[in-house]
Amino acid sequence: MQVLLWSERSEALPPSGMVTAGAVTRRLLARLRSVDGQALSRLSVAATRDLLVLIGPADELPWVDGARYCAPDPDVHSLWVPTNMRPVLPPDLIRRSAAARAGDGVLLLWPSPEQFVPLESARSLTPEVLDWLKEQCA
Repeated sequence: MQVLLWSERSEALPPSGMVTAGAVTRRLLARLRSVDGQALSRLSVAATRDLLVLIGPADELPWVDGARYCAPDPDVHSLWVPTNMRPVLPPDLIRRSAAARAGDGVLLLWPSPEQFVPLESARSLTPEVLDWLKEQCA
């Protein structure tokens, strides 16, 4: 993927997910340990080697220092982006270009490390999934 240019949004999008990496992911997983099972079930998670994406209602996303937030692009709902940034290229052009490599499902476009994260593969967050993620991130 070529490096995309980004610009700051004048007004942040309302968050629909949070993105973490490294030590922030470990802090998030520890924080999620204190969330009850019913609240966990309202969240879903997708992960790559570099990033963990937690998806859910904004008021149910836990606060963790260092986490960043994402949401669907207002013009292309199948392309999620950081809440405070927008790609300089038109989002529909990016999404069409990504379809050849990443499919037609919902994708998160993340700037650093630059990558697409397929959100169609997000799984409901359960205590078992949380255990597995903790083991993978240790």
